[in-house]
Amino acid sequence: MSVKKRTVLSVLLFALIFGGLLITATFTDLQVSEALTRGVLPEGRYYANDVFGVAMECVGTAPELLLSAVCAAMITLYIARFYRPGAVRTLLVAVGGAAVAGIYAWEFNDLFKYICRHFEAPDGSAFLWGVTAFLALFSAALTLFAVNNFSDESLKKLLKFSLVTLGSIVAAVLIVQALKVPFGRMRYRAMNVLGNTSGYTRWYVPNGQPDKEWMRAVFGTSDAYKSFPSGHTRAAAGTFYLVTLADAVGVKSKKKRALLWALGIGFTAAVAVSRIMVGAHFFSDVLIGGAIGFLVCMLSREIFFCRGEHIKSLRS
Repeated sequence: MSVKKRTVLSVLLFALIFGGLLITATFTDLQVSEALTRGVLPEGRYYANDVFGVAMECVGTAPELLLSAVCAAMITLYIARFYRPGAVRTLLVAVGGAAVAGIYAWEFNDLFKYICRHFEAPDGSAFLWGVTAFLALFSAALTLFAVNNFSDESLKKLLKFSLVTLGSIVAAVLIVQALKVPFGRMRYRAMNVLGNTSGYTRWYVPNGQPDKEWMRAVFGTSDAYKSFPSGHTRAAAGTFYLVTLADAVGVKSKKKRALLWALGIGFTAAVAVSRIMVGAHFFSDVLIGGAIGFLVCMLSREIFFCRGEHIKSLRS
């Protein structure tokens, strides 16, 4: 099959599947949430207690953050090896090392935060901050040590992948965060606290944000109106950057590439279902959040690693 035919088929397949699911989600959001939260989200509660839902909430962003930390480590080690010695290099390496530790701190802080919230335990204790700092520094040191064993050739080959991946992840995060506040969609679990669905709106309706103090008083949090789109599902779609990594290092095996695609689809789908189960998002929220993460990844892959091959084929 030619590149053009394969590209057209892929685009049409994505459009049909995504379009069909989005239309379905638009009219069945409430019903899907009611079905998936049954027995998982206790009546009147904001946080669920289901093992699968809570586990996926805790680890849903982990692959993307781990990948970000490794990319930051590779950039840091590249600077350390190939930049001219001096104050600038020392500063950049220090900033890079701090960035690696900061990414891990973000991940462990989120992990403990979600665990504490679901088990109704305080999440801001000095002990947890200390554990977070220790684990972040240890993980950063371990990652930098591992990357330091890469050959000069490998670091040069992976520099582009690291820069593109970090830039793409930041872009996807900004897109999702830019949509959350103006759309202000009420989470299903917030409706669960109130005991009714009168605050429900469809995904395309902008609502804005209510008073934060009111949200904290009623729900115990100020994120009750940030359902659309799903940040966790967007982050889960970061597993598709492994396909880009395969391009960067020249993996040709169809079986290995198919496995990477399957991993991306499977993990993203699992996180998406878990976000609905715990009442954090609706079907349309996870669908669009995952699509944003996937499309940003594929667009960066097309531009920087496929050199626009598929876009050019459509013009021929």
